[in-house]
Amino acid sequence: MHDVLEKYRYFWPHTSLETAANWRVVKDKSIYVRDLPETPEQLSNDSRWPAFFPSPICLVTTADGSQIGLEKVVGASIVNRFPYILALSFCIQELSERHHVRGTFTDMLESSGSVAVQFLPPGEELDKAMNAITTVPEEKTHSRIAYSGLSTRKALTNDTFVFDSAYMIYEAKLVKPGKDFAGQPIYSQPWVDVGSHRVYFLEINAIQLREDIAQGCSQILWRSLPAWEPQNELQKGVSVTEEVMVDPSYKKGYTPHYAFPSPGTIAFEADAVENGMAIKYLSPLPEDQVQVDNDKARWPCFFPSSAGMITCWAEDGTPNLMPCGSTTIVSRHPLVITPCISYAKINERYAPRVSLDLIRKTGKFGCGVPFINDVVIDAIKYAGNISLAKDPQKVARAGLQVEAHDWAPVLPALPIHFDCQIIGEVTLGTHIMFLGEVRQIRVRADVTPENPIEWFPWANVLPSNT
Repeated sequence: MHDVLEKYRYFWPHTSLETAANWRVVKDKSIYVRDLPETPEQLSNDSRWPAFFPSPICLVTTADGSQIGLEKVVGASIVNRFPYILALSFCIQELSERHHVRGTFTDMLESSGSVAVQFLPPGEELDKAMNAITTVPEEKTHSRIAYSGLSTRKALTNDTFVFDSAYMIYEAKLVKPGKDFAGQPIYSQPWVDVGSHRVYFLEINAIQLREDIAQGCSQILWRSLPAWEPQNELQKGVSVTEEVMVDPSYKKGYTPHYAFPSPGTIAFEADAVENGMAIKYLSPLPEDQVQVDNDKARWPCFFPSSAGMITCWAEDGTPNLMPCGSTTIVSRHPLVITPCISYAKINERYAPRVSLDLIRKTGKFGCGVPFINDVVIDAIKYAGNISLAKDPQKVARAGLQVEAHDWAPVLPALPIHFDCQIIGEVTLGTHIMFLGEVRQIRVRADVTPENPIEWFPWANVLPSNT
């Protein structure tokens, strides 16, 4: 771990779940369990997420013609590939001092229809921006940039301003109504209200990347999984009737220690260079963005994301697992987890998934939190490249034990598991966003304040030879 990241470490849990309110111990399974949703009184007392979920943090600016607003977003996520859509979630209901209405900022966003999503390297300037957000009240969001003392410049494709110290900027606008590749209407409106939050769908029209990163002289370093050390047995033994299948088709690579750019990533293909930033403009029409080639269809630039281990049952009782990088939390009350699953037939990377129909039929799914562990990483690599249709023993061959559970398969090796009920879905163009209300949380007994899960919500930028 680089020293600059030390103070940005986040640990969970903060207190023992054995004695925490609203949790109960299931001794025969060595787990803690909590049922949701909470009451308004419980939320008012403590509206922190009831359990950890790995989520990046970004800074967002918007403008209303005369003023610039600044806010932070936890869990921003790329949710669709064609068109290239970014989802941002903002609180619209007063739940507590922590979760309060972001009305001034969202009014500005809806008025202008555009944002700039920005990432600053860990350090003094990021600290100044975050301090401005926590110190200056939301109704004065337009005063936060001045309070931070950081220099800015105008964005390239809209009227907001961006920080000069940002190493990466995504400029985006509220998506307009359109049709998917099957001719079905999508985006009748550019947002959806999910419980306590409004989720905005923004089409990315330009990406700015610091020139030294685009040239490969520096790299963005992102640890996409949390760290944790099991103190109890990881899982029971796993047996399969045959060896691991070898599939000659396209394989998606995976590492939790992500570096961009690197030999394993796509190159950033800039259209211009300005203000020390390499710039890529995206076509306004999704059909002009489509890349049939599997590698060229990858995201055109790094965007921080983690993963959810999405589980569900097939009709015959076979367990299914789909590691999903576009999984995030979009609402606090109820707590809603949203995996985004491909339904459009573009290529092998973006194709209809078996998990889509299984989840629709059951109306339920599980979401496990993976962590840095050889068994878990190998499972992500295998399960992320093999369909249940090709391998009914997919989960076992991935090397993971499955615990029978009425709601969805539980993977005991993972520290946290969420049981989610489908309360809606949103068609995005190439992906379906499932809205999964969390009904129960299961946490391994060896997840404790003395042995916590560790997470970094920020990426770092270092010279390539470091």
